[in-house]
Amino acid sequence: MIASTGGAETRADIWPRERVLPYSPIPDLSFLNEKPAGLRGRVRAQGAELVFADGTPARFWGANLQAYALFSTRPANIRAQAKRIAALGFNLIRIHHHDSHWVTPNVFGTNAPETTRLDPQSLDILDQWISALKDEGVYVWLDLHVGRRVTAADGIEDFDEITDAEGHADIHGYNYVSGSIRERMLEFQKAYMSHVNPFTGMAYRDDPAIIAVLISNENDLTHHFGNALLPDKNVPAHNALYMAVADAFAARHGLDREQIWRSWEFGAPKIFLNDMEQRFHAAMMEDLRQGGFEGLIATTNSWGNMSIAGLPSLSEGSLIDMHSYGGPGELDIDPLRQADMLSWVAAGQVADMPLSISEWNVSPFPAEDRFVSPLRVATSAAHQGWDAPMIYGYAQQPLNQALEPSNWDAASDPAMLAMLPAAALLYRRAHVQPARETYALRLTPAQLFAGISPENSVAIRTLYEQSRLVVELPQVPELGWLAPRRAAEGALVVTNPETAYLPHGAGFVESDTGEFRRDFARGLFTVDTARTQLAAGRLEGGEVQLSDIVVNMKAPMAAVAVQSLDGQPINGSEKILISIAGRLQPVEDGRSVYLREPLQGQLHIRAADGLRLRQLDGKTQPHDTENGVYMIDLSYLSGEQWLMLER
Repeated sequence: MIASTGGAETRADIWPRERVLPYSPIPDLSFLNEKPAGLRGRVRAQGAELVFADGTPARFWGANLQAYALFSTRPANIRAQAKRIAALGFNLIRIHHHDSHWVTPNVFGTNAPETTRLDPQSLDILDQWISALKDEGVYVWLDLHVGRRVTAADGIEDFDEITDAEGHADIHGYNYVSGSIRERMLEFQKAYMSHVNPFTGMAYRDDPAIIAVLISNENDLTHHFGNALLPDKNVPAHNALYMAVADAFAARHGLDREQIWRSWEFGAPKIFLNDMEQRFHAAMMEDLRQGGFEGLIATTNSWGNMSIAGLPSLSEGSLIDMHSYGGPGELDIDPLRQADMLSWVAAGQVADMPLSISEWNVSPFPAEDRFVSPLRVATSAAHQGWDAPMIYGYAQQPLNQALEPSNWDAASDPAMLAMLPAAALLYRRAHVQPARETYALRLTPAQLFAGISPENSVAIRTLYEQSRLVVELPQVPELGWLAPRRAAEGALVVTNPETAYLPHGAGFVESDTGEFRRDFARGLFTVDTARTQLAAGRLEGGEVQLSDIVVNMKAPMAAVAVQSLDGQPINGSEKILISIAGRLQPVEDGRSVYLREPLQGQLHIRAADGLRLRQLDGKTQPHDTENGVYMIDLSYLSGEQWLMLER
């Protein structure tokens, strides 16, 4: 049996088999969290930053906890998993797919005939999760609508137009025109946010550990669901409502009523769709505020390769929320030619607003280089000043036993797990500096609604890995509610999104701080700072020398990160975390068993004298020392993902 990737071949039958257990040893980064969550009061937006009530800057490294993991994890395991989540370095969990029809039970119970009643048993489980996470210093993000499918018993007007063969209806898009759907959504958020958690003694709306809510997940008109309301979609009542709003908007602003409703076109239709979204979200946000919620509110998300034409309505929330998914080979993407997953995030950074990423990942599973993505997300987030990246997800399966290999269950994927603590430490301890320069994409209203995105803007693609990139929002006459957003004084203005900021034929892109570099010609990512030094990607291309480490490996795809845990530079630290990842493939029977590619090579670290190399269980590992350099033969690690070099 031969496993072949990128031209390199390895005999898979000599790869060791590794079973992933629910509580296999991991580094303990829980010291990064203040306990309990909410200790410093409410998190609020302050310009482009998130801060606590006492003025302390807030930075969140998070994950999704979704679907069956929410409602089918046994109570004893909820507490244990909350501790494990904190140990991995997370301080934010998004509660997701709580209402989705395919999850049984969900927040409405098991096979509920209607969706207007919250199930007490399901709420009890959510209460336990929130309490356990709070105790471990982990904050919570709540979604208000994700995958709810209404039923005939829910009292939805013109329900027969949108029902499916099973008697349910997806409300995405229709909520913007249907008064009865909006009422059901308002009723849900009132009941959900006013629910008192008996384990914390606080209603969700009052708990400072619950920092944010999302009104509706992946539910925009500007790029996705506006088309569901068109005349040819066989929804005459909903289309009539849509057309009436479009006609009124056109008349009010002197626009062409024969064009304005054409949702698939850029220009004036996108202005109209932004206005429709804003009016709905304004009502939902007013209800949340009147109900007493003082936390952050995200309206919906920029997702599915949306252009910046969708940003105006999103800017009405407390922060812009992004979703971005990449694929295998992200390190190889030439930004002069193609967009990568993080360029889509960068295109959503509105000037003077915080930015969250409530979903990121790479697919399809199992991408051989998936362990590189946490390192790149954390590095760009620190460099750009993004506020809350969240991997999708920590777990989707019940957390009671070993999980089947899955893209949505990082909790049991040894490849992702290997680098998640390293990424958390890098990001939360600010081991990577903010960019020195800020570039502001300054567009006219006509340009803003013309469909600009990383797909067609080489400026976006080539700038974000070098310097901070923000998108300014101009004043738009038809959108009286839109607050113009300008970059801070000193920003370098970009007016032509087709301008390249890398020389033709370049083979790498490097940050303006000099701290990280992506060599896309080789497929190698490096970070070189005082407290984090790492190399990830195709390490077989030759020795990688950084300030205090040298990586010399023969690996088609691997990563090595060396980090100070005591706040000192690596070369003077007395507590160093070493994270190691190589290619892992799950066996074909769906069990939590992986084949691990053996790693061969040397890691040299210049550090303080007298340190010892240990596994997480305390067992000493062999190594040599010469002239203050620790020389580690990676061939003898037997699959260890983490080592400690400490006094």
